[in-house]
Amino acid sequence: MTANVTKLEDNKVRLDVEVPAEEVRKGVEAKVRELRKQVRVPGFRPGKAPRRVIENRVGRDYLYMEALQDSLPNWYSSAVVESNLRPIDRPEIHFDDPLDEQEGFKFSATVEVRPEATLGEYRGVEVPKREVEVAEEQVDERLEEFRGQFATLAAVEDRPVQEGDFVIIDFKGEGMTGTPVEGAEAEDYMMEVGGGELLPDFEQNVVGMSAGERKRFAVTFPADYQEESLRGQAVLFNVHLKEVKARDLPPLDDEFAKEASEFETLDEFRGAVREELEESLEQQVEAEFRGRVLDLVTEGTEVKVPEVMVDEKADEMVDSFERTIRAQGLEPEQYYQLAGSGREDVKGRVRDDAADTVKKELVLDAVVSAEDITADEHDVMHQIEHLAEDSDRSPQQIADVMRRNGTYQLLEEEMARAKALDFLAENAVPVPMPEEEEETEETDGGAGDTDEGGEDVPGTEETEPVAGEARIEASVQAGESSAEIEKDEGKE
Repeated sequence: MTANVTKLEDNKVRLDVEVPAEEVRKGVEAKVRELRKQVRVPGFRPGKAPRRVIENRVGRDYLYMEALQDSLPNWYSSAVVESNLRPIDRPEIHFDDPLDEQEGFKFSATVEVRPEATLGEYRGVEVPKREVEVAEEQVDERLEEFRGQFATLAAVEDRPVQEGDFVIIDFKGEGMTGTPVEGAEAEDYMMEVGGGELLPDFEQNVVGMSAGERKRFAVTFPADYQEESLRGQAVLFNVHLKEVKARDLPPLDDEFAKEASEFETLDEFRGAVREELEESLEQQVEAEFRGRVLDLVTEGTEVKVPEVMVDEKADEMVDSFERTIRAQGLEPEQYYQLAGSGREDVKGRVRDDAADTVKKELVLDAVVSAEDITADEHDVMHQIEHLAEDSDRSPQQIADVMRRNGTYQLLEEEMARAKALDFLAENAVPVPMPEEEEETEETDGGAGDTDEGGEDVPGTEETEPVAGEARIEASVQAGESSAEIEKDEGKE
């Protein structure tokens, strides 16, 4: 098969394709084999009628039309892969002559492709970077977390309940008319007061009670409560507080260090905790820096982001989010019902983030081209080997299918983009962070920029999609499908 590419206006190309006669014959014969199983011919067993008989039965025009309908998408896809194109929309297909098993077949496809970004300054850009500095208070907080893990519970009898205490209670809920509320009762229930196990109003009413005390109070369930029958309902609770327990923290000394770590002294343990926090902060600061580098380079780049790419990216992000929801045991429809929203609502909220992600992908593609960056084949196969772990196919089989359907190229592009971002960060010049910005970053816990603009979706919970989550996942999944592999292998 030969394919010639001609650039057109408005970021479109025309792909002129010549399909050799041999490929046409393969397409027609494949359709004949399919029709043999479907068309009953008197005097022949199913699947055994000669082509001449099948052709007479259904008509040559019908046979060729069906063969063309089945084969044309594959010929187009092969030409796209061969020409190293990245279409972003459906093609317009044109042809004048029908299939010819002696002469072959010619067609053209006009399609919009990825735009090329015009880079501004991208080498040696000056970008603010935070200092890596771990305060003693942070080390103390981490040590306190370790102490909490080794705490025991001791009975409290000389004071009422405080937040952070553990209590053992019996409780029973009833409606305002005195009718018992199903599921709103328990005996010997242990909870951490203020820990969020039960409704906040319920837990706050327990604060101030003493061991042995009984109390009756009303709690109104929120309008979005998971149990639909209790939404917005006021329930009276009869609570008997049986025991109050408080954490008994071990002393912060050498003996604790031996128990909680591999170190002999508290000073050694403290030093190791500091190193761990510094390493974590270094990774966080580096991620922030890389994100700012990409932001700055993107600001200086000229590129028009096609709406079709933004729409596709937004769908990709929502698809990834819905897979996450299913992995947590909840169907997306259930989530949307509880959240009072729908797929299109979520897609609308991520659209700006999707546009930002697409633009940054195009910027990285331009850096890849300008610096002649390529994905290492060993690294690509290493990624595919991870896919093969959950498949009954070998890594090479999956790679072969991905090469045929174009997803291998997608994976290569993602890995090349990662190397391009490495290149930008390595060549950027870190400068001191303005004091007010550094204070903001520390207050936010460093949750600002990410490598490629991924941020929490405005107006949604943390579980909703984040830009950049779905890219490699979507790229490789097509190559992981056993059904698709079998389908492709059946064509050979």
